[in-house]
This record gives sequence, structure tokens and C-alpha cells, in this order.
Amino acid sequence: MKNVKRGLAWATAVVASLAVTLGPMAAPAQAARTCTGQTDSNLCLWIDLQSNGVYRIHVGIDVRYLSLADAQEYIDDPGDPFRAYIIGRNGSARFIVPVVGLGASAESGLSGDFETYVSASALNENPNGQDELRAQVLLIDTDTNTVTKTFTSGKLFGNWS
Repeated sequence: MKNVKRGLAWATAVVASLAVTLGPMAAPAQAARTCTGQTDSNLCLWIDLQSNGVYRIHVGIDVRYLSLADAQEYIDDPGDPFRAYIIGRNGSARFIVPVVGLGASAESGLSGDFETYVSASALNENPNGQDELRAQVLLIDTDTNTVTKTFTSGKLFGNWS
């Protein structure tokens, strides 16, 4: 668990230091990143073009307001405590981004990493212009099957056609 937490903390720090929202682009987007940087939680979304023409989608979250004990309880419960989606301009889900790592710590609270690979068409939510994408992460209490909080990233703009 410590390696997962350290990896998320490092990745979040790198992305936070590079946090940008890209504006209009004439060519297809190569890479885009955004982080919320809030004190009680931090949600990052990044999209990178891979050499094989698909895009790597990565989402990372630290729910810092949770104590170590509360965060660990979310992890110990059956099922994943997070569900991550990429959403378009109108707020509808484009696709799910699967959990690839979970961690609990006193510093970061409950942390999650999510990653998938998609074609450009999965990101192209506006065929006639610029695309606008965000990550949305649900925190779920699997004991009661209820969403306890919804987190939404900043917007990424690009032309992923």
C-alpha cells in the first residue's frame, strides 16, 4: 500500500506542478493535464497521446479530509470505494476509467489511481469543434451502497478527433 500511496503522491505532485488547462488547438492534442489543488481533496486528470495512436487516460485523487482510519475502512470494505468517469461538455459520462490502485495514509487520506487507454473517437465529444472533458469521481460507501461525495476535475480542452 505504501508504494501505491507514494506513487500517487509523486504523480499528483508532478501533475500539480505542471497543472495547465490547454486552450484551443489546431492540431490534435498530444498531452493535457489539470488538477483541482483543493486543500480537502485533489483530483487530477491527464490525457497523453501514446505512440500507437491511442490515448492514455489517467485520473488520480486524494481525499485528504478523511482520517487514516476512515480511509482504511473504505479500502477494507468489499468493492471499490471509487468510481471514475470521463464526462463531456453536457455532463454525460463518455466512459469509465477503472481503478488501478488504492491507498490510505495520514497525509493524503484516501487515494485512488485510475487508468485506461482509448481511441481518439472516445474523446471526440464535439465532432465540429473543440472538445471539453472532465473527470468525475464518486466516493461510495459500499456498506450502504450510497455515494457520499462527487468530485469533478477542471476542464481539459483539445481537438481529439
